[in-house]
Amino acid sequence: MDSSVFKLFPFISVSAIVLLLSIQIPSSLSNNDLFGDCSNQFVCGRIKADFPFWGSARPSACGIPEFELKCENNITKMSINEVRYRVLDIKQDTETLRIAREDFLVGLCPPLYVNSTFDQTMFESVTHDYMNFTFLYGCLPVFFKVPPPFTCRINGVDYESGFVVPGANGPGFCYSSVFFPAPVTALASILDVPVLERFLKKGFEVRWKVDGTACRECLSSEGVCGYDTTFNQTTCYCRNQSTGSSTCAPPGSSPTAAPFSGLYFSYGLDQFMSSIHC
Repeated sequence: MDSSVFKLFPFISVSAIVLLLSIQIPSSLSNNDLFGDCSNQFVCGRIKADFPFWGSARPSACGIPEFELKCENNITKMSINEVRYRVLDIKQDTETLRIAREDFLVGLCPPLYVNSTFDQTMFESVTHDYMNFTFLYGCLPVFFKVPPPFTCRINGVDYESGFVVPGANGPGFCYSSVFFPAPVTALASILDVPVLERFLKKGFEVRWKVDGTACRECLSSEGVCGYDTTFNQTTCYCRNQSTGSSTCAPPGSSPTAAPFSGLYFSYGLDQFMSSIHC
């Protein structure tokens, strides 16, 4: 080993070991706080939710980042792909939620013309009874054989005609198109605007695609579920135990470590000690 490196060994080794140890300390010190915070449910009006959701009394470590809930005037809301939705119901047992687009609750002329799209890795349709419909805005009426069922005034657009067509379609000869899921039964009311608006207000159901196995194992060991954004996986917060566990340990025993947690620390320390003794 180079002598200059050897002279620095006491400083490097002590500093590095302290740094490695300090990485684990905040997690351990904050575990009881996370256990308590993540034991709380999100409560807003009649909506109650726990993992994978977070928000209000549940800090971000209690849920998956995309599942943030907000409570505004006793109304639960969430954003999915930059579209704001009102949460009408959450069923933890079936892992489903009913949502309705916030902008369509006041009519068919939204302030932003954004499609209702979903990350297929996070959400899926609950039943096959839904299909996509498309609202077309700012259309040239000459291209349609029926009178426009509704009109919307759009700044900078000369035409106000609006139409509804089945499927997810592009704007074509119209200014903009917005597609949304609705029951297949809405197809019979495609020209009846009041009926379509009622369908929109009822919202639609989606199922969140989160593997609940790790959370169930955590709960069965009397822990509470959270989310580790470093490793993008469910973690378990235990009373009076360090974080980074997959399950909580009975009193007097050691918790089951989550993948890569303590293993990563010991491996990194062994590698460091080997290198300075070369």
